[in-house]
Amino acid sequence: MKINFSKKIGVSILVIFVILLFGLLLFQNQRVEILTDKKEYENGTTLKIKIRNLSFKNICFSSCYPYYLEKKEGSWKPYNYQECIEPDLAEKCMKPGETKAFEISLPKVKKGIHRVAIPCCENCKMNSEFKETKRFYSNEFEIK
Repeated sequence: MKINFSKKIGVSILVIFVILLFGLLLFQNQRVEILTDKKEYENGTTLKIKIRNLSFKNICFSSCYPYYLEKKEGSWKPYNYQECIEPDLAEKCMKPGETKAFEISLPKVKKGIHRVAIPCCENCKMNSEFKETKRFYSNEFEIK
């Protein structure tokens, strides 16, 4: 049985397309998206963020420090946070595909470009000890 050369090319292109599409979907779903509601904020105002779990894993946030604020100073520099005196537990968990919104009261900080860093533990149990496995970042925004 002979297969036409043009059919071989067509099948090859289809196979490559399916592999690329599967790879793109797999890569796309290995992340968490964090978006702020604005690009500019005043010191001391409220920042709203939307978190979308685009991964295939459950993720949970720290009960002590569910987020960190970082300032761009050439590289990203976190602000100093005091030591947490309570047990650091996995809280506010999100299932794959879930979206949640949070409000953060911005402290008085230096003016400039900032972002929110959110440490997560993947596939951990609610109220278990929090152990960071991944850290995700918001878009950049300016504090004036």
